Amino acid sequence: MKKYFYKIISLLLFVLFSSACHKDLETVYDNKPDRINVLQNSEDVYSLAQGTFYNWYMTVTSSISPRMAMWVMADQGTCSWANSGMYHLSSEPRDGFNNTTSYTYAYIFERYYEDIYGTLFIANNTLIAIENGMEIGVDGKDTEMIKAMGYFIQGISLGYVGLVYDKGFILTEETDLEVEVPVSTYQEILDQAIVSLDKCIQVCENNSFTVDEFWINGSSYTAEELGRLANSFAARLLVYSPRNKQENDLVDWTKVLNYANNGIQRDLAPYMDNTNWKCWYKYYTVRPGWARIDSRIINMMDERYPWRFPDDGVPPQKAQSDDARLNTDFKYVSTNNMKPERGYYHFSNYEYCRTQYAITEHEGEVVDFSVTENDLFKAEAYAELGNLPAAIDIINSGSRVNRGGLSPLPANTTKEKLMDALFYERDIDLIQTGFGIAFFDMRRRDMLQIGTMLHFPIPAKELMVLGMPEYTFGGVSNADGINVSNGGWFSTK
Repeated sequence: MKKYFYKIISLLLFVLFSSACHKDLETVYDNKPDRINVLQNSEDVYSLAQGTFYNWYMTVTSSISPRMAMWVMADQGTCSWANSGMYHLSSEPRDGFNNTTSYTYAYIFERYYEDIYGTLFIANNTLIAIENGMEIGVDGKDTEMIKAMGYFIQGISLGYVGLVYDKGFILTEETDLEVEVPVSTYQEILDQAIVSLDKCIQVCENNSFTVDEFWINGSSYTAEELGRLANSFAARLLVYSPRNKQENDLVDWTKVLNYANNGIQRDLAPYMDNTNWKCWYKYYTVRPGWARIDSRIINMMDERYPWRFPDDGVPPQKAQSDDARLNTDFKYVSTNNMKPERGYYHFSNYEYCRTQYAITEHEGEVVDFSVTENDLFKAEAYAELGNLPAAIDIINSGSRVNRGGLSPLPANTTKEKLMDALFYERDIDLIQTGFGIAFFDMRRRDMLQIGTMLHFPIPAKELMVLGMPEYTFGGVSNADGINVSNGGWFSTK
């Protein structure tokens, strides 16, 4: 199916000239922009490029996005409040997603779609300016840096469309907006995202520059470091793209290993200044009395602890574990203030306390992509490629022992036990870092509860404007293993 992209393009033009990322985008514009003439000089290009990572970051860490709902859909977090669609999308048994414009929280899912494409549009325009011969900075010294950042933001923006939605639109600096833009599958979108990241990597390998610390707040990046970041994101997209275990078995683990081996050597951790840079997702998911850690996670650290909060509402005894992180990263709270009529399965006695900044001064570094995550990509790739000793070495030299204080895996560990330990680390140590990690991990392992949608549909408002048929996903009766989970971690208990 091919549709003109009038709605998206008009929204993106609005974002381009907005001073902030999360403006109200309700107004419909009828005129398509002449994007070649949008940017008039190199100062405009530099200014817009400087804000592209900020725009992307504020989009993927916003509470106005599917992110919080995905967290509870993955049963890593839990919450009975309806904000951001959390209660509805984590109800048991799972129900279908209300993809209509009348849904109370429709704006949550519309906003993310608009903002991620808005960021993409800005990045594309900086690339178009360079493609048309514009040199940026004194004697063009910043041109290659802007190009590298343009491809980087293009790649991760397209990537997070492909990870979240079943389909969407591929827009790059080469897209002709005067002709029809076809709808693409999530895999096609992710393939293009990898192409864009590869272009970023190539520019970084062939040039020397430094991205100022104001771009990624508090951290400057050399060309080599930006290239490493692009490599890690490419690995992330490859690993998180599968919608089920069958697709996960088809991942090109050689490519994953290559990207991860060339990946980050320090955390991507922008500094939150409580003025412009704020991580609202973390603020709400650690807020006392609001969202909590699901019993499934605590049960992983203490098998005696119930994997699901008791249906009678009687709190279980405090958990105990050899894993030191139970005491450093989690806080036991004896009471619950969630609504029992919405199901005791939402209750939990554990809050997440590793990220204290979010409930105090809102200042400090916030990890979005950790070296631990990149190392776990290496370990998983080695395991899938048959090199168990290399995978075991990575696990034993990482968070399992260093932070958890757990015993190293023995040299004769089987692949099954290794993968159990690997995903244990992913579930315990990567909480609240990258967007959707728990959801993507559960999805690719057939572990999401039956009836949970495996990706979101294009928001209803966009479908209406584009004249596309309305559709949605979710619900136990629709479980097909393709768009809706037909597995579930319950079956492993």
